[in-house]
Amino acid sequence: MKLIRHIIFQRWFFIKLSTGIILLFIATLNNIDAQESDFQVWPQLEIGYNLGNRFKASVEEEIRLRENASLMRKELTDIGLSYKINKVLRVSLKYRFELTWKNPDEKFWRNGFYFDILLRNKMQRFQFDYRLRFQSPKVETFSELSAGRDLLINRHKAGLSYNIKGIQLTPAIEAEIFIPFTRLEPLYINEYRLWAGLDYAFNKRNSIGVKYGIQREINVSDPLTAYIIALKYTFNLN
Repeated sequence: MKLIRHIIFQRWFFIKLSTGIILLFIATLNNIDAQESDFQVWPQLEIGYNLGNRFKASVEEEIRLRENASLMRKELTDIGLSYKINKVLRVSLKYRFELTWKNPDEKFWRNGFYFDILLRNKMQRFQFDYRLRFQSPKVETFSELSAGRDLLINRHKAGLSYNIKGIQLTPAIEAEIFIPFTRLEPLYINEYRLWAGLDYAFNKRNSIGVKYGIQREINVSDPLTAYIIALKYTFNLN
């Protein structure tokens, strides 16, 4: 009976999660009165190396193009190490170097760390991921510059994927919220991201992915909305 209740709860949770993300997608698409919007393209390359059964080192390189993918917005380099505690839980620590363009003639460097806690649960062909990220406010701010009063950015991301039988094709949906810890203000959500995409694994070492996403500021008078195509190639050295 406990197993049956566990399976029923998992199915109910998966349905609620996917329904909530889809409804948030629809609500965002219907909200077309944003003062500012932009189409962006984010290509990314990730190279990983397994250090035994539990540790994995990785290097990620990403560029972000804005203004209808015609101008450079960011160049990101992440170097990190992850540790698999068990089948459900893993943690990682990464350091990011970020080059940001305010305009074609003005750019500046920033850098900072982020720490992830990832929970993963598989049920038949479904996989649920929940990631909690604690991030330096010096990197990855939608408005380009940190307000200066932020102590840390707290990011929550939930995702649901499904492995199609017979082929290495995995559709997925994800939702993420950004919560800044500030010195003077109470906690609030200042932006969110929504993704829908596909991953294809050529083999155990090579995979590609494509996602369509929406990133939007909230709780501001003049919100910025970005519509994003993200492309990713992943290569594992061993």
